[in-house]
Amino acid sequence: MDDPSQSGEVEETEKINVVPLADLTLVLLIILMVLSPMITQSMINVATPAVKAEKDIEQKPQEEKKPVEPLLIALAESGYTLNNVPADSLDQLMAALRARLEETPDRPVLVTADQQITVGAVVEVLDLAKQNGAQKVSLLKRAGVEESAEKTAP
Repeated sequence: MDDPSQSGEVEETEKINVVPLADLTLVLLIILMVLSPMITQSMINVATPAVKAEKDIEQKPQEEKKPVEPLLIALAESGYTLNNVPADSLDQLMAALRARLEETPDRPVLVTADQQITVGAVVEVLDLAKQNGAQKVSLLKRAGVEESAEKTAP
């Protein structure tokens, strides 16, 4: 009977032990699952409306504030507009935006662009609006004539 362990010869096994690899993978997966909600919650800030109790509403009737009209910046191939007032350059647009925001600093700013405008140009306008005092900046998608024509075409 040939038993290599008894004759002094040691046979090498060429099998990889995957148990430690599986253990390490499961531990890393658990760590990732625990940390991912914390990471995503810390990066995204969402303004949620406050809910008032019915008692507070009955006791203290307050005047409802009229919502502030947002400023609309539109980017087109023909140029820039701020609330349908054309601007010759980006500097002139930002000067007009700064003047409007000095009157009412908490006005939201909406930015919209035609399909031909590059993402870089839109991001530049968003960044400049924040630098010029806009506290709330949002993107606005508007349905253009081309989009509505595509939807109705068979």
